[in-house]
Amino acid sequence: MTESAVHVTPDRAEVLALVRSSPAYVAVHDKVGWVGIFGQEHVVEDPVGARPVRSQDSCALERFWDTFIAPNDIVFEVAQDWVDGFDVVRDATIVTTLAPGVVVRTPAHLIYQTGYEDGELKVRRMAAYWEPRPVYLQLMRPRRAYVVAAVSQFAHMFRTLGVVAALQFVGAARYVGRHRRRTLLTKLAVSGIRDVSKVIVSGNSVTASGTLDGAPVAVIADFAPRSRAFRSLKTYGDPA
Repeated sequence: MTESAVHVTPDRAEVLALVRSSPAYVAVHDKVGWVGIFGQEHVVEDPVGARPVRSQDSCALERFWDTFIAPNDIVFEVAQDWVDGFDVVRDATIVTTLAPGVVVRTPAHLIYQTGYEDGELKVRRMAAYWEPRPVYLQLMRPRRAYVVAAVSQFAHMFRTLGVVAALQFVGAARYVGRHRRRTLLTKLAVSGIRDVSKVIVSGNSVTASGTLDGAPVAVIADFAPRSRAFRSLKTYGDPA
C-alpha cells in the first residue's frame, strides 16, 4: 500500500502549496527547487500529446528544464484552481518571454497529481494541455525579433533534446481535434455546463472551463485514439 493510500484525506493547503511552488521556482529559475517537487517516479506531459518526460529516462526532467525553461522567462497567470483530493487542476495562461524580448501567450489547463513519498508530498504527474499550433503562429511574424526568437528556440530544442525527441515535440502541433471539440461541447451542454470560455485540444484529450450552477468548473475529457468515443471524462468543481 502506498503512502497516498494511507493518507485518505490529503492536506488541502499542503497540496495547493506544492502545486503553486512549481511556477514560483520557474519564475526565479530555481532548477534544483523545481526538480525537487517531483517524486522518484514521475511523468511530465507538456504538452499532452508530445513525448512524455518519464523518471525512467535518466536526467529527462533536467533536460526538459534546460530546453524549455532555462533560456526563457516564464510567468503563470492563473485564473482558477480546482482541488480534487491529491489532484489540482489549473486554468492558466503561460506567458513566455523569449530572447530577444518576444512574448508568447499560451492558454492552458494543467493538472498536477500528487502523492506522499516517504512522508513528503511530491508531484507524480504533471500534464499541460495546450495547443502548440497557435503558439507557433505567434512566432510566425515577418519581423526580425520573431524570426530570431523562433530560430533560436527551435535550434536550442534540437541541441538539447536531440533530433528524434525534438521532432516528436514539434509533431504534437498537428491539429486533429475539431470533431472531438464539438463532441465535448455537445456533452457539456447536455450536462448543464454553461459559459464555456476555453476549450483546448491536446493529443487525445480535450479540456474546457465553464460554469455549473453558476460555479466555475474544469473538464478534462480523454478520447480513444482516432475516435470520438470518450475514454474518460471528469469535471472538477471544487475551486480553491
